[in-house]
Amino acid sequence: FPEATNPEVVTTVFSVVTTSGLVASGKGSSLSPPIGKPISNTQVYILDSNLQLVPIGVAGELHISGDGLAIGYHNHPELTAAKFIPNPFKRRQKAEGRRQKVFLSNEENFPPQLPMLAQEAIDSDEQSKLYKTGDLARYLPDGNIEFLGRIDHQVKIRGYRIETGEIEITLNQHPTVKETVVVAREDNPANKRLVAYIVPETEATSSNSELSDIQVSSWQQIYNQQIYSELSEVQDPFFNIRGWLSNYDNQPIPEAQMRLWAKDIVSQVLAHQPQRVWEIGCGTGMLLFQIAPQVQAYYGTDISRASVEYVQQLLLQQPEKYAHVSLEQKRAEDRTQIAENSFDVVILNSIIQHFPSIEYLSQVIENSILAVKPGGMIFLGDIRSLPLMKAFHTTVQLHKATPTLSVQQLRQNIDREILEETELLLSPELFVALKEQYPEISQVQIRLQRGSELNELNKYRYTVLLHIQAKPKTIISPPVEQGAGMSYEDISTYLQQKQPESICLSGLANSRVGNDLLAVELLSQPEPQLNVQQLRQKIQEQPVPGIDPEKLYQLSTSMGYSLELCWSAQGGVGSMDAVFVRRELAAEGMVLTPLTQKSVVERNWHRYVTNPLVSQVAKQLIPQWREYLEEQLPEYMMPSGYVVLSQLPLTANGKIDRKALPAPDRASSLSTEFVAPQTKTQKALAEIWAQVLGIEQVGLNDNFFELGGQSLIATQVMSRIRQTFGIDLPLSILFENSTIAKLAAIVVEQRLTQVDSNILEKLLAEVNG
Repeated sequence: FPEATNPEVVTTVFSVVTTSGLVASGKGSSLSPPIGKPISNTQVYILDSNLQLVPIGVAGELHISGDGLAIGYHNHPELTAAKFIPNPFKRRQKAEGRRQKVFLSNEENFPPQLPMLAQEAIDSDEQSKLYKTGDLARYLPDGNIEFLGRIDHQVKIRGYRIETGEIEITLNQHPTVKETVVVAREDNPANKRLVAYIVPETEATSSNSELSDIQVSSWQQIYNQQIYSELSEVQDPFFNIRGWLSNYDNQPIPEAQMRLWAKDIVSQVLAHQPQRVWEIGCGTGMLLFQIAPQVQAYYGTDISRASVEYVQQLLLQQPEKYAHVSLEQKRAEDRTQIAENSFDVVILNSIIQHFPSIEYLSQVIENSILAVKPGGMIFLGDIRSLPLMKAFHTTVQLHKATPTLSVQQLRQNIDREILEETELLLSPELFVALKEQYPEISQVQIRLQRGSELNELNKYRYTVLLHIQAKPKTIISPPVEQGAGMSYEDISTYLQQKQPESICLSGLANSRVGNDLLAVELLSQPEPQLNVQQLRQKIQEQPVPGIDPEKLYQLSTSMGYSLELCWSAQGGVGSMDAVFVRRELAAEGMVLTPLTQKSVVERNWHRYVTNPLVSQVAKQLIPQWREYLEEQLPEYMMPSGYVVLSQLPLTANGKIDRKALPAPDRASSLSTEFVAPQTKTQKALAEIWAQVLGIEQVGLNDNFFELGGQSLIATQVMSRIRQTFGIDLPLSILFENSTIAKLAAIVVEQRLTQVDSNILEKLLAEVNG
């Protein structure tokens, strides 16, 4: 072999040239597929720590010998001496007559900085060496070798030496497991434990109709309670923004910003000049009351009975203005009594993120295509961006963090929020790929959300227009020039001097998310000693160049252009493509951006979306996995923690990033001292919390939201309280009383008003005790 410089190639080549054999696809009955037989002039041995051959079924380290073995590591004599050892079996090979098989792993612990020398034959007994692979394996009764993982991942817990690879291989045989990694964690001092990180098979999460129904019903319950909650605070009933809270501080988004947001959406819909409109998820009527007066017929549907009743009451106040508006309570995927080709526009605004899966969204889009007339449009607004998900959660957690919080803990908080995301986030490419799935979609337009003041609505969300069998007069696809590094002034000068009819400036830096992406980059660097205050200072010291999207709209208007602003097809995450077209030219056709003209042929939609059901699936699957392992492994090898991930974190070169694996649950990092619940009510509530949150224990003073609770999970808690205690409490009670101690007091007080006299004394004793 020539000298190799890429360790990945070395490992792979070494594996191939050492063994040969067929590997069956899919999951078989054995723990791992056989890895083949050694090629000619190659010998392998499975040895214990004393270099003795191990019996069949016992794990040991793979060792390689033979003509194809390398002579060492280039310029690393110490490592060569440690890994290339004298071969004690050379003189006995013929007598033993035993041919063994070999496998070299492509695990991440192969030294990436140490390329091997060219392989040379070693003929003399004195020169013969064994190469210590660091791979763990064992013989099966049929003579095959089973690969178990890396020796490097051997851990010692409570006096037992454990090969985590054995646990991983066992878990991987479960039909609902796609991939897994098991590590030993010590999140609390002197408490080392095994934690299994598992990526479920897609079918186990996306096709669970029961969980989908629970997810949809939970949102329905939230909507119903939000509508009439504190109506006295609503200044304009026709623009009710109750529930529109900032993720940064849980405070209402300012009404002025919400009005600008809604104005942008309304203008895009009305630009299509529709006469018949169907809004799926009309909510409190923020769009309805602005669009309906401009059309002939408006049909609003919503899953929330309270929302429909609220809007209906307002319509009755002005019957002459809204006589052409009809309302109905129904789920988004329900197309009953909807005739085909009956609407010019179907609106789904700020509703997609609450769908339980990509399959659910696909069904809604398919129904909408049938309902739209040829030449009509499906408008999808306020879509949360999947590529910017990490930037979003980073900035939210950075905003909430105390100055002294360590960067390491901040990373864990961010990873946990991503893991526990309960909403559907989508990559813009998904909608381009939909054209291949649904040929009725003739063109796609994707637009950044407008807004002059920064908030999460215009930083991390976007709009999609799906045109159905449209036949515009012209399709405008301008020439593309690279815009990376251009400033606002550069663009202004370019347009003034060249005065193009149309031009696309690609890869422009988006100032809205520049600092957020810088924070993500800084957090990816290994500086564990930093705290949040120091991180914030580093961000401030590194101003990020960028262009305000809203200023580009103003520039285009002032210079007689129409502007299409879309996520970039070629630039990095968050960058944008700006298409300037002379206003009179744009009015005659449809302007497309490079992203929407890409050819994206994809059948695996799941790579473009999050899975809101992952955390719910975990509650069902973890008990199954635990029971399965109990049948296969001894007790000391049982993981005590399980974490379900949508994918395993990877390093820059595509290997599993074990350092990025999140802590198994929030309880391990809580700042409050654990105090066990005392009364029966407290214990019952703690058990409910533990079940719905998927954690082992809940303390008396633990905060529900610090444990990972959020609105959807809160609805499940209140439902179980109703079942357990026979009382009906509003959702706001949990938000206002977010510890077991406080909530138990409320539960007992509420029950006091309903109980019979024969148990009154018992409850009073509990209140006082």
